[in-house]
Amino acid sequence: MVKNCFSGVYDGFIPDKRIRTRLEKTISDLIHKGTSVVNKLVDSHTVKIGIYRMLSNDRFDYTDLLMASHKKCADAIDVEHVLAIQDTTEFNYQGIKKKLGNEDKEIGPTGINTIAGYFCHPVLVMNPNSNAIYGISSAIFYNRGWDKKNKNERKYAQQPIEEKESYRWIKAAEQTKRNINPSVKITLIGDRESDIFEEFCIVPNDRVNLLVRSRSDRNLTKGDGKLYATLESQPVTGSYEIQLASNKKRVARKAKIEIKYSQVTIAAPSNYKGETKEVTLFGIEARECKETKPNNEEGILWRLLTTHEIKNIEQAIECVSWYKKRWFIEELFRVIKTKGFQIESSQLASGLKLKKLLAITLEAALHVMKLKLSLTQDECLATTIFSEEEQDFIEVLQTKVEGETLKQKNPYPKKSLAWAAWTIARIAGWTGYSSHGPPGYITIKEGYDRFHLQLEGYLLFKNQF
Repeated sequence: MVKNCFSGVYDGFIPDKRIRTRLEKTISDLIHKGTSVVNKLVDSHTVKIGIYRMLSNDRFDYTDLLMASHKKCADAIDVEHVLAIQDTTEFNYQGIKKKLGNEDKEIGPTGINTIAGYFCHPVLVMNPNSNAIYGISSAIFYNRGWDKKNKNERKYAQQPIEEKESYRWIKAAEQTKRNINPSVKITLIGDRESDIFEEFCIVPNDRVNLLVRSRSDRNLTKGDGKLYATLESQPVTGSYEIQLASNKKRVARKAKIEIKYSQVTIAAPSNYKGETKEVTLFGIEARECKETKPNNEEGILWRLLTTHEIKNIEQAIECVSWYKKRWFIEELFRVIKTKGFQIESSQLASGLKLKKLLAITLEAALHVMKLKLSLTQDECLATTIFSEEEQDFIEVLQTKVEGETLKQKNPYPKKSLAWAAWTIARIAGWTGYSSHGPPGYITIKEGYDRFHLQLEGYLLFKNQF
């Protein structure tokens, strides 16, 4: 069996070597088959039974798997500063609700109270200057109880932050601080849900800063009025262009963004019980100019709050560009779900097994993302994903998928990850022309599947001689 980049990942976290080997092989199978559904993952009935038994084994928990992933992430960091992007998603298992039952403590109501599932809150760690992904520094899996009272019954507004579900933002940030080497500086990025007063009080320190999108028009101290009016009243200090991808609410375009910023002192909410009554931050307003905004769209408007000191337009733009990378954690969720491994189609009749499967699938999804995103950079080496034997075979395939013209030649340095990804995408039918755009995750996955099917034959033939 070819040694893969997951070999040794669970050493020190899973005591049984046989389970570690099975876990490594299962991640490899996930990537090669592109699915988390065990029945579709392998053809051998014996291997399927082995995977089911592994997921049922009570000698390890999904938290053990996650701790291994956190260490893998920390070990991969090779820069002095990283972005740590956090967000929450839910997993819907309504289709197997009867099979799971209401007694399963690892399953409960999701956003819609009648739908069974659980939540995942990961922290994705990236290079601030490129699209390089290092892994996940924290991942909180949690579920609500079927008998949980509503917010009014619990007097949610009066509850301490530690008892609220939103505490996950602070908990994940604190775990990230512990899991990443103390010499590495961290910028934690979150969407509007992360705009929590207590988070600004607890999380930041000399090495950790926050960058979040404002959720509400907060009160400022000393009679300075409201946050949004204060930002809007500031002069435009500069502008820059960003490329916007299309979605259901907007068309793809190059948008011109005007930047304003100001130091602001936020007053504590009226129901806040802590000692800190104000926090001083920097507010940034990034608003799309009328000249690039379509008439039927509202246009881009981001109001950001950060503990980073903003002294000039360059620093403000840098923070906006960092926040724009928040999109990558949404991509991670899509790769795990409908656009990738289809984990919500799993038929495992246990919440604990489903969470173990998610911990494994997270690693596989990160693997696919790294391969796709490598096409935007060429400094990563192929050895981060591919063994020497696999790289040799990629070189063989290269001669078959490259065209005669310069435009159809692999443009990336040999043995770089981008060089390998280009070949993988070509196997799946991607044209290779830059004018046709980069390959998507589905193309990368299909190319990966075909690559490994052909690799088996190549190795079998090679070992005969």
